[in-house]
Amino acid sequence: MSYIFLDIDGTLYSPQINAVPYSAMDALKQAKANGHKLFVCTGRSLSAAKLFLNLDVDGFVFSAGAVVYVEGKRIHDHSMSEEEINKLIKIAEKYELGYCLEGNAGAYYDPRAYRHVFEYFSKSAKNEEEGKQIMEANCYYPLEYRDKTDRIAKICFYANEEKYIDQMKTDLPAEFQALTTLRNPRIRSHCVEISYRTETKSTAAKLVCEKFGATLKDAIGIGDSSNDFEMIRDCGIGIAMGNGSDDIKEVADYITTEILDDGIYNALKHYNII
Repeated sequence: MSYIFLDIDGTLYSPQINAVPYSAMDALKQAKANGHKLFVCTGRSLSAAKLFLNLDVDGFVFSAGAVVYVEGKRIHDHSMSEEEINKLIKIAEKYELGYCLEGNAGAYYDPRAYRHVFEYFSKSAKNEEEGKQIMEANCYYPLEYRDKTDRIAKICFYANEEKYIDQMKTDLPAEFQALTTLRNPRIRSHCVEISYRTETKSTAAKLVCEKFGATLKDAIGIGDSSNDFEMIRDCGIGIAMGNGSDDIKEVADYITTEILDDGIYNALKHYNII
């Protein structure tokens, strides 16, 4: 039995079709039927992963490792304090970066972040209104919607040019890391995830495996971007999507096809999971 950890964006979900490809759903169904354990392992917060909570899986890793659920029970939560959140917001404002606070009830974007979030989710939309509807369906709301009782485990910063993100890193407190998850110079949109250095998808996968008396050697990690790096490097089998970033391809054991070219299905088929 293998413990399979699957990223969402760029791995399971494609904004080009605003859906999980049929072949990926079929692959998950077959893997589950063959006795393997499946876990969604995403940078998204619990709220932003709402549309995936009904998948037939054994658990969820949210906020790039900071929040972990196994079989419906929360086993780990390392959320930020309000003091830390305010400190990070001040850094974003200093460098005129957009930011999005990602919590359990919603992901809350400021005015500068709106265009970047909209550009990502509106790829399949026919017009702006439909794009906004897709954003709301994924629980992305304006900043003023946030109630401070909603715990934040990760913050995303957005910039028109990558140099502003590089400048911001000089002010980032030592306990946090900044992982670039989106580079799109064509539309001048760059995104970095701000999270605790101690919390990664790999540390979360290790927690999950230990819950079942297993180790990371028994795990398969599949992803496409920098927040998947440690997971792909540390799992017994690390798989990079064909559409993935160069850094994860360098540490992957196998590079599958792109998401819309049956990437998940082909990866699991390659390792005889299905």
